[in-house]
Amino acid sequence: MKHTKKLLALALAALLALSLAACREGSGQSGSQSQGSAASGEADWPVRVRDVDILEAPQRVLSLSPGTTEMLFDMGLGGRVAGVSDYCDYPAGEVQKRQRCGTVLSINTSAVQRQDFDLVVASAPLAEQDLIWFQQQDIPVLVLERAGSLEELRQNYLDLALALMGNLSGRNHGEGYWEELEGMLQEGAGYSDGTHPRAILLRQMGYGMATGDTFEGSLLEELGFVNDAAAYTDWLYDREDVADLEPDVIFAGQSISIDEIKSSAIYQPVAAVLNDKIMNVDLTVFERQSPRMFQTLLEMAKFAYGVE
Repeated sequence: MKHTKKLLALALAALLALSLAACREGSGQSGSQSQGSAASGEADWPVRVRDVDILEAPQRVLSLSPGTTEMLFDMGLGGRVAGVSDYCDYPAGEVQKRQRCGTVLSINTSAVQRQDFDLVVASAPLAEQDLIWFQQQDIPVLVLERAGSLEELRQNYLDLALALMGNLSGRNHGEGYWEELEGMLQEGAGYSDGTHPRAILLRQMGYGMATGDTFEGSLLEELGFVNDAAAYTDWLYDREDVADLEPDVIFAGQSISIDEIKSSAIYQPVAAVLNDKIMNVDLTVFERQSPRMFQTLLEMAKFAYGVE
């Protein structure tokens, strides 16, 4: 009798397991991140990003660069940011609530010790003594240096997502997010309608502009412009070739006024001035390579191509 009851119990358990499995399959839900990872044969954690091993999902992140801080908040990961650098200023309402911890070159270790950080991210290498100090605290440090191309920038965004969300979840989120950013570039380029106006991006009044060896210069071309300074290097146009400088549109940093450009002997004769195609842009978004950079690029394209 005991043997029969035992067999009956085993049979009922097997039927219950099959029923539960069928319910899960029929529900159409993906389940938790770990379940999704297991189904693919890959676990989210631990993850190795570049040369940094992260054992579990970071919950308290210290962001030591304004650009990485912007990236984290815009990617929907701002809730994990517990500390920021003294230079972080965007999004203003959020960074004001976070612990200030010095700068990438001068860490305020006293402020760091008051927090329970489990990951540090930055866009520039830390001073050696600070890096050693974080290693002694067993806090991983991930450095995503400023990109020199769109592919490098894409990898920065993907690696940041991997570091906070793990192998599978991070890859899916990072790739989806990058597609949105790239979509803004493609939208901007689509406004050209086959035209390719000549453009320059002025950083300093006169001849200080984005040349062919700069990331900013390549972004002009991504939008369908012909970079008038493409043949030059180091953010400097050769003044001896000023007669060849004939931009149809001028983008200039906010420290350069439009009136200053219009009154300049260099630019008075060019089409951009004659047709009132001069636009001020915030160059800090290019330095930080933040998501706002893509929005700025889209606005530049709309201005140049006359899109409302």
